[in-house]
Amino acid sequence: MRISLEEDVSGMDARTIAAVLLTATCVVLSGCALWQTTEDIPPSELPKRRQAEDSVSLEMARISLSMDDEIAMIDVWKEIDEQAIPLDKRRELAANGFRVGVIDFHVPAPLRSIMKAEQGELDSVNSDMIRVTGEDKVAINHRRFPRGKRGEYVMVPLRPEVSLLETVDGALRGETYHDAECKLAIKMFPQNDGRVQVMVTPEIHHGEAKQRVEGSQGMLRVETRREVKVLEQVAFSAMVEPGQTVMLSGTTESKGLGKTFFERESGGSSRRQVLMIRVSGSQFDDLFQTHTSVKENLPLNDDSTDGQLPSFFDEVEAASTGD
Repeated sequence: MRISLEEDVSGMDARTIAAVLLTATCVVLSGCALWQTTEDIPPSELPKRRQAEDSVSLEMARISLSMDDEIAMIDVWKEIDEQAIPLDKRRELAANGFRVGVIDFHVPAPLRSIMKAEQGELDSVNSDMIRVTGEDKVAINHRRFPRGKRGEYVMVPLRPEVSLLETVDGALRGETYHDAECKLAIKMFPQNDGRVQVMVTPEIHHGEAKQRVEGSQGMLRVETRREVKVLEQVAFSAMVEPGQTVMLSGTTESKGLGKTFFERESGGSSRRQVLMIRVSGSQFDDLFQTHTSVKENLPLNDDSTDGQLPSFFDEVEAASTGD
């Protein structure tokens, strides 16, 4: 006996037919998925994580100069834009033995040669410090500054006594500070166009730490800190782009505040110091710029980083947090 398809279907109720159709649909859809291997899935093309909003990444290098290096620095300063600092401020800085300028995107060749002239090795205590013949030649570290938040850089470590000669409004005055260290208070202010305003204020921290009551926003808090001598006459600011470097050192004639801040004992003799503050990245996103419009952003030292610094900073920050 032959049974037609119509008779077979008619023998099913509506509920059974719906179940059959639903099962068939699921089989077809899952069958397509089973044939798609992991190799067929394209890799993610999402952009890398951006620099944190309202923060600036810095690469900071302190160089200890030999006598030959100081001679080479005469030519280096010829390639540095000192006019990035207003004239009145430059005069005030020079009167106190300070010299400041901005290096464009390429560090002058003589300066790079100074940083790599001698074979050194990483200090086992401080991995950011390169030691040459037992002395600190180059110290490089990486830091991130939130917008407007104060950061400190120690130029001269704690000493039993620091004698200071400063020029204020043309008048020379001197004072001695006990248990003192020379610091630079640094603040960063990222701009909407990607530039960064760098503000540096030299300070002397001295004496014993004492408890002090401070008032802020209607609240009182107790802080333990030492006395601070703020040297406003040598405070300055500079507007720079990512990849540019602010360089600080003493004047050719070592004198005043510049002598105090930029000379350190090294190997039994006094050596002049140079500090380089390079803005390696800000919150500005250049994702939609053409390649030709993006300026080079080279690190200060070939051995200091690998690749572009903004992504490298994230790894450094995570590692330091873990300690």
